[in-house]
Amino acid sequence: MKQRHFSQLKKSWGLAEDTSLEDLLSYAQNKLKNDPENPELLFNIAELMRHTEHTEEAKTYYQESIKSTDKRTSQRGEALESRIEKKRDHTRAKFIFLTFAPLFALIIGGTLFWKQLNKPEVLPADSNPEKFAFTEWLAKQQMVEIMTTLQQENPELTFDFNRSAGSQTPMEFMQSLMQPDALEKLRRDRERAANQQNNTGPGRPAFQCSKEPAVSCAAKDIPSAPGERREEVVQLMEAYNTILDSELDCEKIEKSIDTIGQQLQWRKSERRIKANLEDLAVECFYKQKNVEKTIEHSRKLQCTGDEGYINSVYWFLTAITHHAGDKASSLSSYQCFQEATDYVGKQDFSAAYVASRHRESGALAWLYFDDLETATAELERGRTILKNAPKQTAATREVIAEIDLDLLETYVTANIDLDSFNDLMEEINSSGLLTDGYKQIKDTLASIYYMQNKDNENAIIALNNLSSRFKLMPEFICGWDWSGFRRGLEDSIADNDIRDRARNLVDAANCYVKQSMPERIQVINDVSGWLKRQ
Repeated sequence: MKQRHFSQLKKSWGLAEDTSLEDLLSYAQNKLKNDPENPELLFNIAELMRHTEHTEEAKTYYQESIKSTDKRTSQRGEALESRIEKKRDHTRAKFIFLTFAPLFALIIGGTLFWKQLNKPEVLPADSNPEKFAFTEWLAKQQMVEIMTTLQQENPELTFDFNRSAGSQTPMEFMQSLMQPDALEKLRRDRERAANQQNNTGPGRPAFQCSKEPAVSCAAKDIPSAPGERREEVVQLMEAYNTILDSELDCEKIEKSIDTIGQQLQWRKSERRIKANLEDLAVECFYKQKNVEKTIEHSRKLQCTGDEGYINSVYWFLTAITHHAGDKASSLSSYQCFQEATDYVGKQDFSAAYVASRHRESGALAWLYFDDLETATAELERGRTILKNAPKQTAATREVIAEIDLDLLETYVTANIDLDSFNDLMEEINSSGLLTDGYKQIKDTLASIYYMQNKDNENAIIALNNLSSRFKLMPEFICGWDWSGFRRGLEDSIADNDIRDRARNLVDAANCYVKQSMPERIQVINDVSGWLKRQ
């Protein structure tokens, strides 16, 4: 069957029938250079390598073929979803137009008819009050009085009395100011402008935590220069985003921020760019466990005044002070993180963004303060926000999937009742949003839950799923922190044997634990065999 398949390949590629498998493999690899993500070509190369005794390389191409197929499937799904959404929006708009168009036409017609009936009589030219010198003089006197009152109550206002061709006459302007709510409207506009200045002023933080003194910002840390944002500064930010993926040169980022501030001056329009670079610096120094620099750049990040980074400030402050052993400061920073989350929830941020901050709040409560109750409450609060969102976008569904997985960890740690556990598992399994790496985490947590509840049958099923995933598609989510869950096993599982095997499973699923793939699979099989003997 394979020889027939290879013969068909030779024919379709225009090669001679007597072409050897090695030559056919070489030809296929050359074709791959022009189309490196073609799953069918990757599969054919894997087959050719397997038949030419290149077994290990064949496995790599099989896996690349699977990944490429999954990627194209995902892209087709996203494209289909986009087309469906556009068609739905078009249909909805068409329905709304056809439904309300007659009503709008009736309203417009009625309005025109009413205006025609109530059209004022045109006065003769010689009877127009604007033509009377006395009326003009009176209007000017009243206008001056009103202007004086306005300037007394609004000293920052100035008036230009040089009239252009299209400006109002004194009578018209006076009449507009004589409306009952004119002065009140001006006061409201002034207060609104003042509030906006306070919230988006020259870099001052709009948010102030009640658990700490007011933040003091140096002038150089506040983006306040005028002008549009510069493209070269944007490119610099993108370059340093790339640098962090390959190296941890924190001083280079720090020096770049200072250089722009000294030589070019940070513009107010570049606040988000400076905030992004400061966030990179904070993350960089945090990874180096440099407490002083992490705190310094966290405050500089806060001084940019960008509301989108408020939670990032307090996340790093909570983590770094906890690592430094200052538990009181860490707890204070976490409480500020919670206040910041409540603050952004009242601003114009998406449901997915606000829910993600509640997810981070739950993670901090669990990782640093062993507060399982708060962690669970924060996760459920974020989940509720997403469930009640008026529009379920792709970003919303992805955050729900992540929160569900976090919530599963707290449920297993708290050994929640079976009905609640099953409901959450059903939602996770039916979401279709988890990658293989996240499914490994889900199966690890599920197997431990079943083990501690003596449901060995379902525990073995979960372990078999986990073992299969490790064999077929080894993938890890290295961003998943198992430390809190592993620490919680001490209190959540009373049985010593089950607790030890649960720890072994966590280590097998943790990409930071140095184990080979066969060793990880052996751990899973050992636990499964032990359950079968019980």
